Amino acid sequence: MLRRAFVLAALPLSGRAQSGVLRLSVNEDYAPYSYVDQGRVLGVIPDALALVLAQALPNLKLAPLGLPWRRAQAVVQNGEADALCTFASDERRSYAEFGQQPLVTLEPHLFFRADHPRRDELSSLRERTQLKAFHLVDQRGNQWAETQFADFPQVEWVGGHDAIYRMVLAKRGDVHVALSPLVTQWRLRKLGLQAGIISVPAPYVAPAVPFHLGIRRSLPQAQEWLAAIDAQLALPRLRKQIRGIERRYAETE
Repeated sequence: MLRRAFVLAALPLSGRAQSGVLRLSVNEDYAPYSYVDQGRVLGVIPDALALVLAQALPNLKLAPLGLPWRRAQAVVQNGEADALCTFASDERRSYAEFGQQPLVTLEPHLFFRADHPRRDELSSLRERTQLKAFHLVDQRGNQWAETQFADFPQVEWVGGHDAIYRMVLAKRGDVHVALSPLVTQWRLRKLGLQAGIISVPAPYVAPAVPFHLGIRRSLPQAQEWLAAIDAQLALPRLRKQIRGIERRYAETE
């Protein structure tokens, strides 16, 4: 499979924007959407955005930087990087302008133990309120989950994705609501845990979760660049190409 490979931290962090460069800050541990492998930034998000920029803003070079997710957001907020691609929460909108068209769209799924004693009940849930009867596990700093499940009585917040699945398998939590089955299946394969955890779609939690490109408000070109990118993302042809990128990452590890 052909993938784009970007050298990690190709540009030093700096508060000053660099002409002709978009410094994209991504989660270093959210494969296959974004991750770092042997010093290279890989994933659906940098590949898809590079494709879009080549057509929307051919003179703008993409320079992705992979960091722990909390740090990846902070460097955009403080001006050390220019952009991120994620769920456009109210907090992120306070420091970044977001495009109208999503780069990718994620579909929530439930993940739980294959031998869970309430497996049939989890598989047949159809309403969000029914999920409140279970103990959820999610990653600390996941603003979508923190917003979505703020009213849930039982949520265990852990420090990383791997800890989520180990908690579920250790029976220290019932279920994880993943934004994307692509992310979770990738991680379970890497951990050798795919046989112990199953998934079912959960459209009642959220029909879809769009990931939009956000460019820091302090960058003068933010709105101009986002308008050009939105125009390309509205094209069916480009959407098809992005779906092809997602399929290629889903087919191989």
